[in-house]
This record gives sequence, structure tokens and C-alpha cells, in this order.
Amino acid sequence: MQANSPRRLAASGLALAALAILLAGCQGGSTSDAGNVTVAGDVPIAYVKRVNTLSLAPTNGTVSAPGGDLMLREKSSPSAPEHNLTAAITQGEGDASDPEASPDGKKIVFSLRCPSTNTSTIDGQPACTGRWNLWEYDMSDSGLTNGKLRRITASTEHDDVDPAYLPAGRGFVFASNRQAKSSLRQALGRSYFALDEYERERVLNLHTVAADGTHVQQITFNQSHDRNPVVRANGDIMFSRWEHMADRNRFAVFRAKPDGTDLFVLYGAQSPGNSFLHPREMDPRGRYAGYLASSLMPLSGSQEGGALMFIDAANYSEQDTPANRTVPAEGGQAQVTADALNLDRGLSVNGRVTTPYPLWDGTDRVLVAYRPCEVTRKGVTVACATLSADELALLSDENRAVAADDELQDNVPASYAIYMFDPAQQTWLNVAAPPAGFMYTDPIALQPRPEPNASEPTNVDPALAAQDLALIEVRSVYDTDGLRRMGEPMLTAADMAPGCTVGIATTAPLEAQDTRDVVADLARIKDPADPAYQCAPARFVRAVRGVPPPGSSMGLRGTIGETNFEQMQILGYAPVEPDGSFKLQVPADVPLGLQVIDAQGRAFQTHTNWIQVRPGERRTCDGCHSPRRGAALNAGAVANALPAAWKTALSARHQSGETMASLRTRLDASLLSLRTDPVSTDVWADTAQPGVVARADISLRYSGNPDPADDLATPAPVNGVINYPDHIQPLWTRARGPGGTLTCTGCHADTRALDLRATLSGSGRMVSYEELLIGDPVIDPTSGQPVTRLVRGVPMLERQAPLVETSSGAARTAGQARKSRLMEILSGQTLLAGSGARAAHPNPPATAPDHATLLNKAERRLLAEWMDLGGQYYNDPFDAAGGMRMVRVLDEASFAADVQPVLQATCARSCHQPQGSDGTGGGNDFSRNRLVLTGDAEGDFNVVLTMVNDTCNPGANPLLARPSAVPHPAGAVAQTSPVLPAASAGYAKIANWIARGCPTP
Repeated sequence: MQANSPRRLAASGLALAALAILLAGCQGGSTSDAGNVTVAGDVPIAYVKRVNTLSLAPTNGTVSAPGGDLMLREKSSPSAPEHNLTAAITQGEGDASDPEASPDGKKIVFSLRCPSTNTSTIDGQPACTGRWNLWEYDMSDSGLTNGKLRRITASTEHDDVDPAYLPAGRGFVFASNRQAKSSLRQALGRSYFALDEYERERVLNLHTVAADGTHVQQITFNQSHDRNPVVRANGDIMFSRWEHMADRNRFAVFRAKPDGTDLFVLYGAQSPGNSFLHPREMDPRGRYAGYLASSLMPLSGSQEGGALMFIDAANYSEQDTPANRTVPAEGGQAQVTADALNLDRGLSVNGRVTTPYPLWDGTDRVLVAYRPCEVTRKGVTVACATLSADELALLSDENRAVAADDELQDNVPASYAIYMFDPAQQTWLNVAAPPAGFMYTDPIALQPRPEPNASEPTNVDPALAAQDLALIEVRSVYDTDGLRRMGEPMLTAADMAPGCTVGIATTAPLEAQDTRDVVADLARIKDPADPAYQCAPARFVRAVRGVPPPGSSMGLRGTIGETNFEQMQILGYAPVEPDGSFKLQVPADVPLGLQVIDAQGRAFQTHTNWIQVRPGERRTCDGCHSPRRGAALNAGAVANALPAAWKTALSARHQSGETMASLRTRLDASLLSLRTDPVSTDVWADTAQPGVVARADISLRYSGNPDPADDLATPAPVNGVINYPDHIQPLWTRARGPGGTLTCTGCHADTRALDLRATLSGSGRMVSYEELLIGDPVIDPTSGQPVTRLVRGVPMLERQAPLVETSSGAARTAGQARKSRLMEILSGQTLLAGSGARAAHPNPPATAPDHATLLNKAERRLLAEWMDLGGQYYNDPFDAAGGMRMVRVLDEASFAADVQPVLQATCARSCHQPQGSDGTGGGNDFSRNRLVLTGDAEGDFNVVLTMVNDTCNPGANPLLARPSAVPHPAGAVAQTSPVLPAASAGYAKIANWIARGCPTP
């Protein structure tokens, strides 16, 4: 068969597919005959056949539909015999996914789902459980086509997918929503199964299991999915992690030891593109040794297809982030296909690929699932090569409104076929084409490759492990990357101590290959006799824990509030020593965030990814946002330089290589424990020496401060949970000032300006909350009308910056409090709020009270904490006053039958789709659009429940009230009719479904 480029394939996709099907049906010839081996068919392959209408997306980890099976082709040729290995089990009603070959090429582990009503059996027991289970096909003793199937896991309640073989016969690593450990110990003392940060699917975390299906252990603890684990040659596990916190919404490539220790990003956290899925190592003997092959795609809208990327992970930690100065400054990732494939949303005129599998045979060839570019014109499928320039422009316009009756639509199901791609020759050779209505994906080669190393786990501390604790040490928060995200650009004049012109002293790097121009001068910063000692701004680290959304949670979205942040809990504080080091014990196996804060309790950075440490693990990091290559700044001669201005009691006991935090916590182990309050006293400066001045004491307690006037007079948070109605609203109504007669609401009760009263709005939340978090419309000074922009075909109001900033990406990802205009006004300082926020919310008039004096230290700390967490309405989903409750009567089956078709036709075509971010700063079009509909019944059901809070009054629920009103979405203009009229049949179907949950008398 002739080789083709993607462009030629797009033009002749239908004919090519038909020819491939014909060739695949020719079963009579021997594949050793030259006349039959048309495409270098030198290796047997396996792949899965699945229905081509599946709602595949990075966010959808467990979708299924009847008709899937595991397939085997005796050679990588369309003329080679094809075998269905699971038909006897699935009986046409099951599904298969994620095959992986054993190192010797004689076994295949895969995932299989089939209904419990099937009559098939395995080892004398019913074969099907109704959930995704792990299975193995063993060809060791019987050849390719006579292997034996066995089921490895058999859960009837959980889904196990994405399996891969661990080295040395240690079993398997796989992704599962069973949440074997985390479901038993969620935040706030609750046990439940967590949904992802879109409140859609039960979270997939990585687990391991012994070869016989016993000893299931959870090894990752992300708040959203961990997918596609494979084992690298060095024995580490590599996988795709969904990082979703506020604006950050993408998949990057991570790695960890097989026990989950030493988990860290490998590539893609700050690189262009959104979802790096299906990462695999290239052949170490080929031209691309050290590279990864990965698909790169948008978060939705492409049926999990995108571009084929080769990633130079050996020399780059991110795009244009080289390991050292010997590596070119530009590089890291590149498409290797001559004709570019679209890695973003919209039309991909050269087609899309998914699930790449590099061969390890010295050729650098890659098996891929490829689909040509096809669309429908008046309901007829046509190749994109037949489209006119105007038609291509129309389909490529992401801002156009999509209607169900459009004549031209990009809606052809993803009929992926298997191809062999040769990057050197730029040839695409067809291997297997699916029958009509199906797709072929997840190809793997059944050929031996070297057994990965048996990677040893990180040494753990048994005493810590027994307490389910771990230890984190950061050698210096000032050891930051070239973007200086914990450097001087994050500071303002308000951060400068008296006599300081810079906050962080800098010097040239000592390491010759360091790619940074300047680094923090830690030798000066840690010397009490040097002026730089007083200037360094980091004073504490705040540890926070994610509060994952529970499943079947009605009304949860209203409970969380007007923010893209999920709910969080503050675990406590630890001091940051003058050299920028800290060392603390934290709970093991929970999603953690660390925020470095200033002397007033405000975070320098928004921590937009979750970290984890396993029981007993001792995790040491060079710095915060530090380069992932090279030596730590706070090491060697810098760490061992002992200033003469230190107290002798400390310097005399210093051990080689110790940071200040390591030394101090070794001498007093109690300092490893997190504290409730940020309190600090300088223990380092020997003030008996001439000219040595200690850093000022800091006390930001809720109560018990040296000056009682700095204590909190309103309710204090309990267990690190801050709720706006309980803890922030009372700040606005507390009497203060001369004679105790001044309140915030005394002035701010104007519905035309800032209203800080506790009056309830139409959303059911306090007016003051929405006043602070939602900006007013931008008015055109010429016309006097609101300014609009087109988003997905919907005219939307441009809004001014709010008083409280909930964009994690604004101001170079600065902390929420430091970039919120409200904090600037109430602290009397110019921080990092944007010019737009200052224009929209100018300083109070001279006749007003001095707002910088209205809040005391404890109140400003509380306000900063609430902002830095993300400005949630409630941070406890189970708080009775929050309105969330667990559903018991609304069911997924009736939702899929009655409600989902209405939502897909009315809402999901344009607005309500996942909006990803990437390393270039791209964010969500609809910043607060949390009703994400992808077509997966389970996920759509769960997220819809968050928009239902009153089953006895269907029309009052946000799910119906918003689309039946004008305007919708909020802020849209020029609407004359609602998206879902109250008199429509679709509205009635949804209303009737909601009413089923109303208890009968």
C-alpha cells in the first residue's frame, strides 16, 4: 500500500478506509508472502475496537458503550488475520480499553467492562461485574491466538482502567476510582468518594495490585484524574496528571516511584498546549533516545485526538527551558509530522492522532490511532479537502454559535484506524481499519523489549509512617526559576522594609551551567549583620488541604460560590527561616498546597497544583518553582557559610550541608509540627554584637496577641475552615471606631455602589459576597451602553475587575490577597492589583474613614486567608447552612433518558464545555462556567446535581432558572428569548425529572 501524508489521508480518508477494510478481510494468504505483506508487517499488534460515538475526552476517564472488544492482528498489515479475543466474554455488550504488553511480549493486560447480566463465565464464575475490571490475555504457552484469559480484579462498585506491568513480577499499576485509601479519610473527618474538580466523575488515582489481584494500594492522591500510567526503563511510573485548580486546567506528564514516593512533574506543566496524554518513552537505541512520544490535545471537543509530539525530556523540563547552558535555549517539544495536526480545539484539516506507541526496534516508528478530517454537509460526510476556503474559515471559527440544524458541522464520529508512522520517511502506512460505526485505538506491539529496572522506593522513616505523616523540606523559597515567581518581580514597594531598596538580594549563579542570569544571594540574606537580612520578605509557609467534592452532591455549586477554586482547609503554619528554608511534618496521602506568605499573612503565589507525600517519606525540594535541573542554591559552600552574627549556640551546632530550618528543627523537633497561628521570633541574630539587629517579631494570632486590640472580635474559624457567612460577613457588621459606632455596612449599604449587607441575593447567597466577587459591567463612554464581546457565538458583557480577584493566573499567578483590590484598600498599600481594578475601585474619598485602620491584624489575617484560598462561600461542603445535600432519589438512568438529551441539544453545543489552560497563560472563556457537559452520562449527571437544590420547586433551581431567564448566560446581551423557555418540552422534561426527588406527603 502506498504511504500517505496526513493531508493526502484527509483528502482520501473514505476511500482509504474502505480499501483497508477490504484488505483486512482477506484472510487467505500467508503474511510471509511478499504479495500480502504490504506495509512492513513485521510485528503482531493488539488494539481495541470501540463504538465511535463514545464521548472521549481527557476529563472522561471511564466512559463505555456496548460493542467494544480487545483485538489481535497477527502482523502489522491490513492483510494479516484479525482476531477478537474477548467476544465470548462481552457477547457484543461490553467494552475494552487500554491494552499493555508484558516486557516479553507474551501477555496483554487490559481493561474490560461488560454487564453483569451476561452469561459468560471465567473459571466457573460469572465473568462480568458491570464495572471496568483488569484482565490479562496470556500467550506464553499457546501462541498468539490460543491464549488464556483471566480476570485480575472483580469489583462490582469501582472502575479499574489503564493497567501496565510492574517490573520483576510485582503486579500492575493502574488507574482506579476506588480511592482505596483516600475515600476512607477525606478532609474534615469524612469518608466518601471524591469527584474531580469539575464535580463530574469519581476521581481516578493510581493504584498498584499484586499479580494475583490482591493487595490493592493507592499510590497517588490528586484532586482530579491521574491517567495513562506506564513504566519507564528506569522503573519509575510515568503518567498524565490532570492539574485543575482555578484557572489552571490541563494535563502534564508526571513521574513517581512504584510506591508513589518522589512524585513530581516530568514535563508540560508550563508548556504550550493543554493535555499531554498517553506519554511513552521512545526507543533508547534510536535517534530519539531520551525523548517521549505523547499526544497533545485540547481538554474537550476532539474525541481525545490531537497532535503527535516528540518531547526531549532528557534536556528540557519545559518548552524553551533547557537543563543547562550546553543545551539550546529553544526546544523541548515539537510535532514530528510534516503536516501539522491541530493540538487545540476546532477543525484539524490534517486529521488527529491518539494513543501513540513507539516501537523499540531501532526504526523510531510509532503505531498511532489516526482519524482523517471529515465533516458533514447537509448530513452527508465529506472529506475536509472538499471544503471551500469560506467553509474552512466558518468551521475554524471558535466564536461562532453552533446550532443543531447548521448545514455544515464538525460532528463526524471519530473512526480512528491504526497506522504506522515513520518520522524519518514521513510515511503513514495503514495497518487496520475498523468496521462502520467503530474505531480502533490503543495499538501496542507484541514484541519483547528490555525489562524495566526494578526501581526501589524512596527510603521512608518508619516512625513517621506509623503516624501517617511525612516530612517536607524546602532548602530555600528564594531558589526560584528564570521567571522569578518567588523573586523580586512579585514584590512591591510595600514589601520593602525600612532601608531596603530590593527585597531579595541577588548575585550571579555559582554553577557554570546554571541557565539563570541572577539568583538569590543567600549568603547575604541569612547574615544578620548584612542589610539584606532585614529585607527578605518570606516569613511563613501555610499548608492547605483540598476538600474534594463528594458525589451525588445536590446544590454544591451554590455552596462553593463565585469562584473557580474548589473548597480548601488550612492545616497550619510553619516559619520560613532567613535563608528561605522551611521544614515541616504534614499528613501523608492527602492533596496538599503550600503557600509562602509575607509578614501580614498574604501569599506570594497561588499554589495551583497539588503535591503529595507518602507515609514516612522525606521530601526535599531545592526551592519554590525552582529549576528541575542543577544543584540547589542552598547547598555546599552557601549552606556551610556560618555568619559571625549568628548566636553561637546555633552556629556551633551546625552540621555540614544543613539549612537553617534543618538545623533548628534538629535541635527542637517540636518545630516540625504545623502551628495554628503565624507567629515568629528571631532566634538567629546575636544582638549583643555591634550593629546586629534582629528581625521584628510577628504575631498574627486570632486571639492572645501582645496587644488585645489586634485580636479577632468576630467568630474564628474552626479546624482551618473559613466560610464567608460565618467569618467574613461579620467583619462588615462589627462595630468599631470611636465609641464603637462605625460599621462597614453603615456606609456600604447602597445597592447602586458597594452593598456589604447580609441581604440574600437571587442566588441564595449574601449580596455582599457577590458584590465583592463579581465586577460591574464596563460602560462605553461614547454610547453609554455596556461593552460586549463574542464568546462562542454569545455576546457577553465585559466586566470590570472585581474587588476580590479569583483568577489564579492574574498578576503572574500572585497570591489572591496580594492582587485583590479590597486588600489594597484595607491595608493602605499598593500591592499587585491591576490598573483596571484600581480604576474601577478608587481609593475612598478623603472624607471617609481611613480604611487602612479599620481592620486589626487578626482581621486582616482572616481576610487574607479567605482570599488566598480562593474566595469560596463555604469551604465545608457538609455545612448544613451551605445548602448542599446528598441526593437519594434522582437517578442516573432516568437522567440519561430524559434530561441529558435536552442538555446536549440546548446547552452543550457551545457554552458548557471544558475550557482548558496552557503554559502560555490561556484560561477559561467562561470563567465561572462550572456546568460542564461532555456527553458522558455519569459525569453529566453528577455535575447537573450541583445545580439542583430544591426538588419540590423545580423552576427555582439554577439548572432551570438560569436558562429559562433572559439574559443567559449572565451578562449576555441582545437576547430576546430564553435558551430554554419555560413553556418548552425540554423544560418540562427537566422539571418533571427534578420533581421526582420531592418527598411525597
